[in-house]
Amino acid sequence: MTSYNEKELLAKGLKGQRLVIPDMRPIFAHWPRGENENYRKMKAVVDDRLAAHPMKEEVRRAYDHLDPALLAAKWWPTASKDQYQVLIDLVIWFMYWDDLIESLASNPSAAENLRSATKALVHQCFGVPGAEGQNEDLSNPLILGFKNIAKEVYAVYDKEQRRILVEHFDRYVDSTLLEAEADQSDKLPSLKKYWEVRILTSGMGTLLSVTEFAAQAKLPSRLVGSAAYDTLWMTTVVINSIVNDLLSFKKEMKAGSVLSSVAILYHQVDNLDAAVQMSLAHLRIMVDEFDRTADMILSKYSLSPDEVEATSKIIDTLRIVNTGNLEWSLQTKRYGVCQFMTSSGQIELIL
Repeated sequence: MTSYNEKELLAKGLKGQRLVIPDMRPIFAHWPRGENENYRKMKAVVDDRLAAHPMKEEVRRAYDHLDPALLAAKWWPTASKDQYQVLIDLVIWFMYWDDLIESLASNPSAAENLRSATKALVHQCFGVPGAEGQNEDLSNPLILGFKNIAKEVYAVYDKEQRRILVEHFDRYVDSTLLEAEADQSDKLPSLKKYWEVRILTSGMGTLLSVTEFAAQAKLPSRLVGSAAYDTLWMTTVVINSIVNDLLSFKKEMKAGSVLSSVAILYHQVDNLDAAVQMSLAHLRIMVDEFDRTADMILSKYSLSPDEVEATSKIIDTLRIVNTGNLEWSLQTKRYGVCQFMTSSGQIELIL
């Protein structure tokens, strides 16, 4: 008799089930959204640039499905043309690095060398001491391309902003070890443990660290590191992750993974529709929490008119990251759900 571990049993139980995801756009109806006006022109430039890079066909296809220019256009629609180019490059760099570290899961030594060298590179680029390791070990041109990204951000960010950005990069890079351990484990984590790790491994911290760059605004110093702004940041990450867990569920299962909040909820309640509804309830709670916190910051903190304007820009940039993420997810082939969307906006597919 074949023996299955906990994850394998869960995957067998989910296989062939009908997944129905209601239209999530109404949840964000009161939040701003947009698309960068430079998208069409930049997409052609980015596609040509990626075509010139030697890479495996599966990697090239993944970039085509990703459409990094659209992701950056949806997340940061108000960015200037020059900033938009930098943000596209950051998306490409992040996605490439994330896929590369995942591919090294079976080679812990090589993975750790990549982490160490990457942290050294990021620290060096932003003039922040503290990382041990030699980035000279890096020879991949796509990874070394981070230097050009950092140069543009460095020119805009002050010392405090650069320090915070580097801290987010460090946490993400270090957390990929936790992700590898969770992937290789036969057991499902608890929902609490899952979210503790997911918040770090999503990599959102690295992308959100350029929020002020994209918004062309600086957060008032007394808000930096405040509990209120930490709440905005955290809810943004969780909202993004809930949406991704729902929409990427079939794609992840096809790749052999059931490490998602949806799967863990299903494991708890043994009902896929209930797991989806619980995820949507969590999503609504996070959106409400974001709005309450944003209102509190703008009404309770003693901000000057210029500070109110800058803070409002940053808050709306965080909102647009999530409305943009949903729109991008529904439009591209990244998760393969657009073909299963009904006229009502609902997604219906078989796992």
